[in-house]
Amino acid sequence: SAGILRPSSRSQSLQTRQILREISTAWSTLRHSDSHLLAGFDPKLSDTMSTAFSRKTENIFSCFEEMARNICATLLRNKSPEHGDLIELVRFVSHDLTDAIHTVFTTARMVADMGAVDATILAQTDELTGLPNRRALGDFVKSMETIGWPDNQIAAMHIDLDLFKQINDTLGHPAGDAALKHATSAIRKQVDDTCFAARTGGDEFVLIYFGTYPEEELSRRADRLVADISKPFVFDGRECKIGASVGISFGTKADEISIERHIINADLALYAAKNSGRGNHKFYNGDLRSQIEEKEELHSQILEGLETGQFEPYFQPQVEGRTGKIVGFEALARWHHPTRGTLTPFHFLDAAMEAGLLERLDQVVMSRSFEAMQAWLAEGLKVPQVSINLTASRLIEVGLIDTLTEAAEAAGLQPHHIGVEILESVMIDSDSVQMIENVRLLNDAGFTVELDDFGTGHASISNLRNFKVDRIKIDRSFVKDIHLYPELSKITGAMIGLAHSLRVDALAEGVETPEERLVLNALGCDHFQGFGICRPIPKDQIPAWVRKTQCTKKLPPIRQRP
Repeated sequence: SAGILRPSSRSQSLQTRQILREISTAWSTLRHSDSHLLAGFDPKLSDTMSTAFSRKTENIFSCFEEMARNICATLLRNKSPEHGDLIELVRFVSHDLTDAIHTVFTTARMVADMGAVDATILAQTDELTGLPNRRALGDFVKSMETIGWPDNQIAAMHIDLDLFKQINDTLGHPAGDAALKHATSAIRKQVDDTCFAARTGGDEFVLIYFGTYPEEELSRRADRLVADISKPFVFDGRECKIGASVGISFGTKADEISIERHIINADLALYAAKNSGRGNHKFYNGDLRSQIEEKEELHSQILEGLETGQFEPYFQPQVEGRTGKIVGFEALARWHHPTRGTLTPFHFLDAAMEAGLLERLDQVVMSRSFEAMQAWLAEGLKVPQVSINLTASRLIEVGLIDTLTEAAEAAGLQPHHIGVEILESVMIDSDSVQMIENVRLLNDAGFTVELDDFGTGHASISNLRNFKVDRIKIDRSFVKDIHLYPELSKITGAMIGLAHSLRVDALAEGVETPEERLVLNALGCDHFQGFGICRPIPKDQIPAWVRKTQCTKKLPPIRQRP
């Protein structure tokens, strides 16, 4: 005001005009704050802010702007404004304009407080499912531990979706989102006034119950959850299905176990549920912790073993049934454990899968098998092929054929030097377009495709019809003591006949005795593999075995395929 009343110099005139412009600019910014500052928040906040700009407030600012423009115009002409106009401007600014600004800023502070609450709610809500998120669960736990439990008993459920990764990998993330919403709908059915439910990340959920729930009731609730989540849902016109596993921990205040500890214990129980076959629930008990700690130690040892070269392939010969001529070797993983000696897959394969290390193990076995095969060929050994096993996850890889071809070329091998064994159970009811395509591409590229554990998957004929394979491997359960059971001989003979009618070779696994070999030869089985031929041996023993057993034998003609 002092600057306006005494515009005796050019600098004071410029200062006065700047002050008036700043006031006008500030008003314009404030007037439109509801549209640009509150974008993305609850529309009610914008409505509340808009009420501060009544017609009276608008008129006050319009009047101020008109008075300011007139005074600025006078100052621009290097003239002094009328004294009365200056007095009126000062009165207007100090009273009417100040009151209007006070009203607007009071409303703005209220909106800011409301917006902070709204932002907090957003920060604690999972955007996809609408459930509270991990942060909200943490705040809930802290609150309950601070103010006290609303009931003497607590139960924590930890839920993990089964087959969720497969849905994501095969159908894409939109399908995964649909699966999560489907699971959320099932979970909401179990939520009542005594329950707090949250999505804690990925495909995991946590439920906290306060109330007197017997163990039987908790079991029923968990079973209903698994059943509801396992119901089919439709995505993009296609019926999809997931499953669920549940871990449960419950107790009372007298146990002096915190809510956080119950959540951790429920997670341990979930781990046990998934390991026992999925699609079920388990309760936490004291033994679980020691069991899981042992498994975690085993996982750590497997990882260390992979990093320090403790794993290598052993090779079991596969021979022609009539002549004993070698037709190939199967690569089987062995672990040279620093304290337990050489271990077979029985001791570590499931643990490697649980730890997410199976693909890495397969890669080690594959690369070292290819190196061994190249070394045998360079030494002049007549070894037709080496067979490796592929997991289900590898079979749905988009670049699988390129990966195998590049690995073979890097080792100086051709595709016909390599057999690819696929478990029959992996192919059962498989509707993965990528898996079917990869099996076709394996054949087209010249790799030998073998169907392992044939006869145990309950869909053998369907598999032979849908998947083009070069050889079936009859499971040892159809071979053991075949000479003692005529019915078993008929079943195995039917499998061999089925393979031959499709111009596919048949290999019998687990052949141990001369009597078994005699019957299998009579049934026309093409190839044998088992302890009766040779146990799996390391690569440096292969040359001696080949020279000892193969020097006088001839390889029979290869069965021609249509």
